[in-house]
Amino acid sequence: MSDCRSVAAATETLCAVLQDAVSGTVPGAVVTAGAPREADGEPSAAELNVWLYRTTVDGTWRNADPVGARPGETRRPALPLVLHYLLSFRAPADADATVPQLLLGAAMSALHDRPVLPPEELRAAAGFSDLHRQQEPVRITPAAMSTDELTRLWRALGIGDRLTVAYEARIVLIDSTVPGRTPLPVLRRGEVDRGPEAAASLAARWPALHAVRPTVAAPNTELVLTCSGLDAAAVSVRLTHPVLGGPVVLPARVTADGTVCAVLGEDHGAGRWWVALVLTGADGSQRTTGTRSVDVAPRLTGRLPLTTARDAGGAVDLTVKCTPRVHPGQRVALLVGDLPVPAELFTEPTGTLRFRMARGAPGRYALRLRVDGVDSPLVDARAERFDADTAVVIT
Repeated sequence: MSDCRSVAAATETLCAVLQDAVSGTVPGAVVTAGAPREADGEPSAAELNVWLYRTTVDGTWRNADPVGARPGETRRPALPLVLHYLLSFRAPADADATVPQLLLGAAMSALHDRPVLPPEELRAAAGFSDLHRQQEPVRITPAAMSTDELTRLWRALGIGDRLTVAYEARIVLIDSTVPGRTPLPVLRRGEVDRGPEAAASLAARWPALHAVRPTVAAPNTELVLTCSGLDAAAVSVRLTHPVLGGPVVLPARVTADGTVCAVLGEDHGAGRWWVALVLTGADGSQRTTGTRSVDVAPRLTGRLPLTTARDAGGAVDLTVKCTPRVHPGQRVALLVGDLPVPAELFTEPTGTLRFRMARGAPGRYALRLRVDGVDSPLVDARAERFDADTAVVIT
């Protein structure tokens, strides 16, 4: 990383880069650093002035973890500075009026071609600093500055208008001088070097639901719930749905390994359901776990693949059957290939849905029914491929 001399090192290196650039374009041109001066009179040679007029702290790097810190170590983050420079150009009174413009073109071209200050140049131009060891490169980029801002700045300094361009150098990291804490490594974690062991107790005072499998289920599927704290006389599974309401209570059984099993009904409705365990004690008191989600997937039924023809205007009407039934208020769409087609309005729970594509191209397309973000299965799990029959043929 780098120390407090890095700011001066960045300025010295920038001046060296610019000196090489302008010397080849305007012989005898010099690069100076510091506040622009007008009282000294006209310059004796073409001059490019590099003025560090402002510094800011980079918010992203300020909130970043210290570079190189390992787990268990504590360090103060580096101070991340953005250096704001004004490059101004002037020439002797008897020089051609285009000399400042030649200087500007040479300087901007050089910084465009070399937007990063490489470590070797940092070390050669500013050997008094270790900025060249910084892992993050110092990038020089143009900065937007309006004419009004420049005019106010020059007037505040008491000098006339000059041909000026703004740049910023990002990022200069200055290491904190506060020493960090690096504890000794741990030789052994416990007597057998395994560290502390924690396990959920079945005698926990409050039950917990950890997982539900499968996460995407079809009607009549058995759900397996992993949980802890089942110290109750009776256990049931409660399902709720943001549109279909509930709760729906399913009878459950507890297996020998402490998991809970329950079977989904035939017509619970597709979409995302929220599952919780209800434990009823011998005295009739009830305790409820937190919730986990399970997606009930719709399934296309009836004869597949579908075959349909376009009408005179190129539109396509599709009618599909599904299970379980969908309900008013649910978001329903038919995915024809990669095109989602919303369902036509329905006001009662139904297993028959109608869709109209404004324009369909002839071909064979895979079909998926999407209900509240849950898609009907399209993959033949046994063959690990798409089911060829779950499709529509448009003629």
